[in-house]
Amino acid sequence: MPTRLRSDRIEGTGGLLVVHGGAWDIPDSALEEHRAGLRSVVESTPSILQEVGQAVDGATEAVAALEAHEAFNAGYGAMLNQDGEAELDAGVMDGDSLEFGAVAATRHVARPVRVARRLLDEGEGRVRMLVGEGAERFAEAEGMALVPNEALVCPREQARHERVRAQVEPDHPSTSFLPGASPLGGADTVGSVVRDPAGRLAAATSTGGTPFKPPGRVGDSPLPGAGFYADEHVAVSATGWGEAIAMVGLARDVRERVVGGAPAEGAARRALRRMQDRVESPDGEGATGGCIVVTPEDAAYAFTTPRMARGWCTGGEAHWTV
Repeated sequence: MPTRLRSDRIEGTGGLLVVHGGAWDIPDSALEEHRAGLRSVVESTPSILQEVGQAVDGATEAVAALEAHEAFNAGYGAMLNQDGEAELDAGVMDGDSLEFGAVAATRHVARPVRVARRLLDEGEGRVRMLVGEGAERFAEAEGMALVPNEALVCPREQARHERVRAQVEPDHPSTSFLPGASPLGGADTVGSVVRDPAGRLAAATSTGGTPFKPPGRVGDSPLPGAGFYADEHVAVSATGWGEAIAMVGLARDVRERVVGGAPAEGAARRALRRMQDRVESPDGEGATGGCIVVTPEDAAYAFTTPRMARGWCTGGEAHWTV
């Protein structure tokens, strides 16, 4: 059982944005690109917090910016499924109203988190989650342009797909995307949590999923209570092995610990440790991942993977690291 667990409290009161670009074994060759992507988002935090309005808008636009950056496994930088296509999931939640929106298995939307945001806007009694063609029809009806799947495939991920396809077991391709099942070289997610100047909280998460996943596979990222959650007490965005995060309801677990009196850092650490103890990965180790957390009083990040890309801005000071 791995014992690695790193975390820290994020200092600052008032408006706060925290983002992550995934928790996994990020290679040295990708560090500078990840740092550049994080920096581009957190340095624009004042405009995100002040110009877009409420926390849910800030969380959405921060994730949309990460989706647009090639460094991350979301939007244009997404890892490809077994058919060589980008297949994207995203979810966003407004802590003030508990409204959420989510999309999954989309192949023709450049910024899936914005489609999820439109679903959130639909209001009480309406659909909250759409998948595949249904999500794309909704996006088009809302005036959002669809794109060919090829426009979402970056050269790095095309090369990864070709490399992985040559490595996997031909008789068992459906298991090849699982952690430890083959040397796939990557797994990632992006997310944000926001506390706006009025104290409202929101969370958003987006992903291209696990490399070489079976077409149609959906992990935790679009599932409220698993890959994201927000209410008046806390906002959480998770990253890591999606099946394990969904099994333990990681974001909701963090929430319950905060409501029980734990600070953000302690709640994140205990929830990740529980997932590691309760869910065994195919390589025989405990399930790993990470999360970012913000409450009305504090904020934190925690991860059990070798590295996690994260950044934040509060009080005009921006920080980013991998």
